[in-house]
Amino acid sequence: MPSIVFGTLAVIAVIVAMVLFLVLRRKPHTRVGAYVSAMFLLLGAGLLAMGSISFASMESAALRTFTPEERAVAVPCNAAVLRIEETSNKFNGRYIWLLRLRVTPQGSSPYEIERTARLTSSMGEHLERGNVVLSCLLDPTDHTRIEISALA
Repeated sequence: MPSIVFGTLAVIAVIVAMVLFLVLRRKPHTRVGAYVSAMFLLLGAGLLAMGSISFASMESAALRTFTPEERAVAVPCNAAVLRIEETSNKFNGRYIWLLRLRVTPQGSSPYEIERTARLTSSMGEHLERGNVVLSCLLDPTDHTRIEISALA
């Protein structure tokens, strides 16, 4: 969601910069203002676009919750926390943590994945202690999609 907001604001900033530039550069006494305002608005648009890309990359690697239909066909599994690392990014009052998990589906061989999750400080500290195995659900068609209800 934040990536969409940042991206939308970046597009609006580019449109405003172009309109201001085209309107202000026509008159000689506002020509300098046109170049300066366009430069600052385009710089701001670039920063917003970078924020959008940053949040989009975090959202793409995040743990997701399943719909009721997906939950009905999901395969139960266990996820052992191998490594956990707190990032400096914060969203809605919670820090974003990078998790390295060993997922063991029922009746299949284990594999490792990396995911991000928004955790409270107490939950992150609990997972940092190690030897934590969480129950999870696995999408049978896409083994990269898992849901861990304890971290939702």
